[in-house]
Amino acid sequence: MQAVDFHCDTLSVLCESLRRGTPKAFLENDLHIDLNKLKKGDYLLQCFAAFINLKQEGLHPLASALEQIDMFYQIMEEFPDKIGPVKTWADLEENRARGRVSAMLTVEDGGCCLGNLSVLRVLYRLGVRIMTLTWNYENELGWPNVTVGENRENPQSAGVSRGLKESGFAFIREMERLGMIVDVSHLSDDGFWDVVRHTSRPFIASHSNARAKCSHVRNLTDEMLRAISERGGLTGINYCAAFLDEQDTPEKCRSTVSLMADHIEHIRQVGGIDMIGLGSDFDGIEKNLEMSDCSMLFMLEAELHRRHYSGGDIEKIFHANALRLLKEFL
Repeated sequence: MQAVDFHCDTLSVLCESLRRGTPKAFLENDLHIDLNKLKKGDYLLQCFAAFINLKQEGLHPLASALEQIDMFYQIMEEFPDKIGPVKTWADLEENRARGRVSAMLTVEDGGCCLGNLSVLRVLYRLGVRIMTLTWNYENELGWPNVTVGENRENPQSAGVSRGLKESGFAFIREMERLGMIVDVSHLSDDGFWDVVRHTSRPFIASHSNARAKCSHVRNLTDEMLRAISERGGLTGINYCAAFLDEQDTPEKCRSTVSLMADHIEHIRQVGGIDMIGLGSDFDGIEKNLEMSDCSMLFMLEAELHRRHYSGGDIEKIFHANALRLLKEFL
């Protein structure tokens, strides 16, 4: 089953490995995602995020984004017969016709733009087609739904009563004008509703699950799911154990295809099958993964078949819903 995945952090890991003097090859490596695994998993399109940690010492946010974008294009140039970049719908169709995996740039944390709309426009010209407004820290655009403490796996709730700032409203207006998809994963609850009230086009939560099934604030309430669905948007199922499993400690949380299917079923009941996609968060998550890398996606397909999902509905979840949305924007 061909797949579209809206989010991974592979670029940041590749860049970090290079800075440490232990570079990893993209063709084959020990990460969740490499080129061979993507081909084995029958990926039609993988979105690659330039992930920005605003608190990481020694890295300027914009320089970090550009470093990862450069890594992306180095990969495209190294394997031109196997993977190709996507800026337009025609690019995706050409890659599919040539049997290449498609790759699209995204940004995780609009704080890399430093509040400057000119930077946003340059990122769009470089190929960025999706951007989260925040990650886990306040930035010029707004507030996140968690702040990271000393233990990254156990974030503390924060920012749920604060939404977008004035720059944030300007950014979502310009993103809609450009055709860059607004991504509300990581955004505070009030920020989510600011996006609903101040946009008109579909938007996404690229890697978020159902809060009714797992109460982590990174997940979406039923009201949020309905709002995304009514707008024609999409949420990508996140494979992170902490966002799938409801346990008393993060260490006990599991990432299983059964739990993923539970979230899928709840979202289908609330917002319908047409709003569900995939947002693995691969190479940004670590523990207790039943699907150990992107080549194992057949396990989720088998679980959905076991639960009597039709082939057409599984196609919607795996790629058709995502392609419908992307065709509108690209």
